[in-house]
Amino acid sequence: MNKKEKSLLSRFFSHNITLLVMAFIIAVTAWFVINLSSTVKNRTNTIDNIPINIELPEAAEEDGLKMFGAQDLTASVTVKGNIISTSSITTNDIQVVATQNASMISAGTYTLPIVARQTGMKSDYTIDSVTPSTITVYVDREKSAEFTIDNQITVEHEDEKNHYANTALSQSKVMVTGPETQVNKISSVAVIDTLSGQTETKEESLVYLDENGDPLELHYVTADFDSVEVSVTVLPIMTVSLSVDVTNAPSDYPSIEISPSTIRIAGPQETLDSIKDNKITIGTLDFTKFNYEGVKEKFDITLPSGCKVISGETTATVTMDLNSYYSTTVNAKISNSIDTSAYSAELVSSNTVEITICGPENLVDEISASDITAVTDFTGLLDEAKAGKTISLTVPLKITLGSDYSECWVYGTYTANVNVTKK
Repeated sequence: MNKKEKSLLSRFFSHNITLLVMAFIIAVTAWFVINLSSTVKNRTNTIDNIPINIELPEAAEEDGLKMFGAQDLTASVTVKGNIISTSSITTNDIQVVATQNASMISAGTYTLPIVARQTGMKSDYTIDSVTPSTITVYVDREKSAEFTIDNQITVEHEDEKNHYANTALSQSKVMVTGPETQVNKISSVAVIDTLSGQTETKEESLVYLDENGDPLELHYVTADFDSVEVSVTVLPIMTVSLSVDVTNAPSDYPSIEISPSTIRIAGPQETLDSIKDNKITIGTLDFTKFNYEGVKEKFDITLPSGCKVISGETTATVTMDLNSYYSTTVNAKISNSIDTSAYSAELVSSNTVEITICGPENLVDEISASDITAVTDFTGLLDEAKAGKTISLTVPLKITLGSDYSECWVYGTYTANVNVTKK
C-alpha cells in the first residue's frame, strides 16, 4: 500500500460518523442472523387429512355393536421443529387415534379425545396440537327396514272443481339402514310438498316421520336413495253413473239399486269422451244365483285405463227386492243333445232332474215338467273320446222355460252324469 492509499483509509476511519454507521450495520446483520437461526429451529407446519383410527372395545363388537359417524374422519396435526424436518413430514409419519372408551358397551353417543403420535423414522420435531381435539360417535346395533313411501304431495289447481292432479312416485318402497334406536323411531317415510297445478316432473327429497307425523333428524340413517321423482298429471273430471248387466233374467224384474249410483272420476280427456252415455258397468247379475230372498252383492269399481275415482269409492253395493216372488221345484226330464250318428250316450242313475223355479206366485203354482226343457250340453267335452271307448262325463244342463213363463227364472245350475261311447 502506498502512502497515498494509507492516507485515504486513515482519513475514512478517522471520522466518528463513519464508525457509527459501520457499527449499526454490523449490529443489524448480527440480529437478523440470530433471529433467522431461531426461526429456522422453531418452525411450525400443519399436516392435514390424517385418518383418525378408532376401534370399539372387544366386548362391544362381540355384542353386535358398531360405530356410526366414525367413517372417513380425519384430523389436522401441527408440528414444531427445524425447517428441514417439519417441511418433509407427511401423513405417513403421524398416527391419530381416538382414545378407546371402556364404557362403549351399550347403545349411545360417546365423545372421545384425539391424540397424535409419531410413527415414522423422523423424530427431530414435536407435536404441537391436534384438530379436532375430540370426536363424537354413535354406538348401536345396525338395523335395516323397508318402508312404503307415503305420497303427501299436494297440488293446487286454480280450477279444482273440474280438474284433478294425479301424482305418481318413481319408487314405491325404500330400504333404510342405521342405528337400531334411530330406525325404530321411523313411523313412515314420505315425500311432502305443495306444487302448482300443472303437469310436471320434480325431484323430491325423502323425509323420515315419527308416529305423530313430525320430521325426524337422523344423522346416521342412510337409505337406498335420498329422493324420488314425482310426476304430476292434471286430468279433467267427469261424473259417471254406475250400472250392471243381467243374465239368465226373467222378462220383467224389479228395479236394481246401486249405491253409490254415481261417482266422480278423472282421466285423459279422450278416455272420458269414449265412455258411452257417461255410464260405467261394474259387473253382471246372474239370476241363477238369486231366489225370492232378494239380491245384495258388492262389486269392485273398475275404471278404464288411466282413470281414477276421486270421490273416494272403491266398491258399490247392488240390491234388488225379490220378496214378492215365490219358488217351486219341478222334476223335469233330461234330454240328450249329442250327435247320435257319432256317439251313443246313456244317462247314469236318473233321466230326470229336480229344478227350482222362481217367479210370480200364480206362475210358479201352475208350471209343470212339460213347461221345462233340460238338455245336456256336450260343448268342449268330447275331445278325449276315442272310437269304441266309453268315457264318463259330468255334463251341464241347459234349462229353458216355456214362453208362458218368461216372467220366471231358473235358480241354480244343474248337471247330469252321462256315459258316452264314440262309434
